[in-house]
Amino acid sequence: MKKSMMAILFSLFFVGAIAVEGQCFGPGGDDLGSPISKENREKIRQRIETIKIWKLTKALDLDENSAALLFPLMNKYDKKRSEIQHDIRKNLQELKKGIEIHDDATLSRLMNTIEQNHRELQELKDREWEEMKSVLTVGQQAKLIIFRINFEREIRKIISETRKDRFKKTRGERGEKFSRKEIP
Repeated sequence: MKKSMMAILFSLFFVGAIAVEGQCFGPGGDDLGSPISKENREKIRQRIETIKIWKLTKALDLDENSAALLFPLMNKYDKKRSEIQHDIRKNLQELKKGIEIHDDATLSRLMNTIEQNHRELQELKDREWEEMKSVLTVGQQAKLIIFRINFEREIRKIISETRKDRFKKTRGERGEKFSRKEIP
């Protein structure tokens, strides 16, 4: 029974991964050079979140009461975390531009802002963990730590494989960096 449940879990996860890979393409479906639209990015995020909730419920063996307390808590912190991470990405882009134009005042301001964002992110993680400890048993807390590590690793692996596949499709099966026309 347990093996069949794990097989179903992994099957659903990989079906979701294939759907995510399919959503990585532009409106034409095979436009490998186009960026992911905001709508598609949101669909991908929602699919990953659905898979995460489902797998987390199973991994922590949550009952209805615990799930009803845990998931709104996680959503609240995920939203705040996303906002801070968005600010960090935006500031890192500006930092790259500041490096190119050699503007020390701008660089200093941006580095201070990024440092503050990282402090806010850590404080947010600390507050979230304190609240989660009031909802989860010690065993569930331990399982949550392991789950997060493994789930993030799985997501990074899927993203990496998707990028490699897209690169191969745009550069050839051997992943050639230059086309034959570019080589003298």
